[in-house]
Amino acid sequence: MLKKLTDLIVSLLGIVLLLPLFLTLCLIVKISRNRAEFNSVKRVGKNEKLFKLYRFKVYRNLKKKTDSTFSRQLDSMLEMMLYFKFDKWPILFNVLKGDMSLVGPKPEKPEYLKYYQPEQKLIFSVRPGIWRPDGYINEWDDDDSSEKRGGSLRNDYVKYILPAKIKEELEYVQNRQLGKDMKVFFHSMKMKFHRAIYQLVRGDTSGHNFILPMDIILLSLSYLIAFELRFDWQIPQNEWELFLRGLPLVIFLRVVAFYYFGIYKNLWKYVNIRDLVNIITACSTSAIVIVAVFSLLGMVTHSRSVFLIDWMLSISLIGGSRLLFRFFDETFRVPPRRRTNVLIIGTGEVGVMLLKMLDINGRDKYDVVGFVTDDVKMHARTVHGYKVLGAREDIPQLAAIFRVDEVLIAEPELSSDEMKRIIKYCKEANLRHRIVPAVNDLLSGSVHLSKFRDVEISDLFGRKPVELDLSAIKQNLRGRKVLVTGAGGSIGSELCRQIAEFQPAYLLLIDKNENYLHEIQMELASQFPNLVLHSSLTTITNVEKLERVFLEFKPEVVFHAAAHKHVPLSETNSEEAIWNNIFGTRNLANLSDKYGVNNFVMVSTDKAVNPTSIMGVTKRVAELYVQALGQISKTRFVTVRFGNVLNSNGSVIPIFRKQIEKGGPVTITHPDVERFFMSISEAVQLILQAFTMGKTGEIFILEMGKSIRIMEMATELITQAGFKPFDDIPIEVVGLRPGEKLFEELISVHEESVATSHSSIKTLRSNYVYSVDQINTKINALELLDYTIPTAEVACKLKDIVPEYNYTPNDQPNGKKAVPQVKNGTNGTKINGKTITFTEFENHS
Repeated sequence: MLKKLTDLIVSLLGIVLLLPLFLTLCLIVKISRNRAEFNSVKRVGKNEKLFKLYRFKVYRNLKKKTDSTFSRQLDSMLEMMLYFKFDKWPILFNVLKGDMSLVGPKPEKPEYLKYYQPEQKLIFSVRPGIWRPDGYINEWDDDDSSEKRGGSLRNDYVKYILPAKIKEELEYVQNRQLGKDMKVFFHSMKMKFHRAIYQLVRGDTSGHNFILPMDIILLSLSYLIAFELRFDWQIPQNEWELFLRGLPLVIFLRVVAFYYFGIYKNLWKYVNIRDLVNIITACSTSAIVIVAVFSLLGMVTHSRSVFLIDWMLSISLIGGSRLLFRFFDETFRVPPRRRTNVLIIGTGEVGVMLLKMLDINGRDKYDVVGFVTDDVKMHARTVHGYKVLGAREDIPQLAAIFRVDEVLIAEPELSSDEMKRIIKYCKEANLRHRIVPAVNDLLSGSVHLSKFRDVEISDLFGRKPVELDLSAIKQNLRGRKVLVTGAGGSIGSELCRQIAEFQPAYLLLIDKNENYLHEIQMELASQFPNLVLHSSLTTITNVEKLERVFLEFKPEVVFHAAAHKHVPLSETNSEEAIWNNIFGTRNLANLSDKYGVNNFVMVSTDKAVNPTSIMGVTKRVAELYVQALGQISKTRFVTVRFGNVLNSNGSVIPIFRKQIEKGGPVTITHPDVERFFMSISEAVQLILQAFTMGKTGEIFILEMGKSIRIMEMATELITQAGFKPFDDIPIEVVGLRPGEKLFEELISVHEESVATSHSSIKTLRSNYVYSVDQINTKINALELLDYTIPTAEVACKLKDIVPEYNYTPNDQPNGKKAVPQVKNGTNGTKINGKTITFTEFENHS
């Protein structure tokens, strides 16, 4: 009730006090040959009821010439009034009627209501607001352009903007308070004026473009206050009419006098006593003229004290503003600097939001020269006043014509090939190129220089983002007790981050590495202060410690990401690989079955398919055990198998980067080695999606796309670092490592893939499955092995469990890896016209 009363009072005051400024805006639009119209659009209000949202839309005439000083002043005046959102004045009537509030969720379009889940419709239990909960004004003026441009904007909105919007607004609705709303309101007002003053005191402008509009606002306020004081804040109806008729004339005569007495000739930052005398003279002369003109026109029905009060207020406000600006300039002067000319790639919802956020937060750093897009329908059109200059291939020519300094990539669904072409065009023009922040950062208005990131290797070798059934994941994780093993590793830590988003009852972290465990615990505690966290520093081979953990915390969902994953180390430390990957998994699976865990998800690898390494075969044995136990357990056991992840700990990319930093050489094991790659984030998203699908015992594989040549990745990383491959940074081929394959697979000879409801996830149908007793017997035999025996004997025991295991001894008598055979009979081969040298393998990892 108090919030509604506050909205009523503030909206009524706003309607009355801002009316003169709104009328001035209408007059400027008319005189400056722009166009405006009143209209209304349907929006979803409280309790999902539709209401009409009133709008005043200004359409800028970009084709008109602005050669004259007067035209430039008018345009500057219009820009300033739009900056202060005076065109939003009609929306105050929606607040007055009770359709909206000052602060609240964005008024949603009716056609998007179907995308809200039942629990998300809590947002509509409150009235929508003019201001968002983060202090930025809700925007809806881009709706028309969205309709005209078809489905691309709508798809971007539903896919990227809406989920972040819903999350932010749900949090607001669940924690709303009148005090917080008023704080948002006043903070927004404060920031608007701070930015306006900053524009005035910036060292790279004379301030002329802002001084005239500011003077008109101050003169309008002076005349209004003079009337209010004369009539004790109760202006009669006939005097209101006189005020509205006389205001344009008063402003016109005062501005003419200001020009005549040279008020705008001198820079305001150097204002002195002579300038103040000129202001007093101009205000006095114009006051006499105003009284004379009003008397001749018969417009004076009130006491002439109004003109006297207006004269004193005008001198005080105009003169005081000059002194205030000089004070700010001398106190907070910013050294002059040239702004960065940027070209935005993408005219979709993300590109439009980036433009708006740059206009709000980045106008002191960036000048947007226009857009580029491969959508030919958008060519030669404008987006919020900025021209679409051409296609991506035109970037080099546009950079020369418009002196572009930087390209900002604002297309969230670029394929790796498209990204590579953009990088190629940018390099041709020697342009810096960066990717815009995440969509939720754009939505929150927190765009600034530090948020833009350079193009990463995952952008060049990644794939288009996958679509997820977030509601299914949330339903299976929210309020559940979740345990993650290997929580400090690359996959485990990302699992923890994404699981925390779905508000589990608690998250239990298990890892044997103290530093990694502490790091992820501190990160989660900082990012999710309401999340209940528990950590256990232990290894999964310690069954007694694991059982105490299960007894104390009783987890309902287990994600098993702990594993020994490095192929060469596992080859030379087979005992550790077997105990961790096989016995550790068996311990965890048995305890999950014993203590009634609902879901157990094991993270596996493509190296388990037709394995040639100790690491691969141990992961395959772990898959078989989990699959066998799932046949008799009430716990739902599933396995998710995928390839390499980009930038994971100890993976090839960090190694290459370190080698490049040292000046080379970059070492690869074979020129023809290929691997499947996906980003860590995408891999975890698909793990969570697979967790919601299928039945117990199933193995899911993730769609990895095309395999990538490691040689191509090495050359791309060298190029990205600013060097020429082979010339600046040499590349050496050191030979395949023990257990390493040229090509990885996702499906073994005993399996076939079956499509699921998700296009990026398939399940496997196997020709053979062990019973728990059978596989336990075979695993127990591994427990009795003497691991001082040669690796070949250990491999035979493993092959007894996994017949497709192809063990090949990799050691020569001298202990060094055999050099790959080269077809031309020489120790070297040609790649891209360059000779690559093979060297002997010595402890390469």
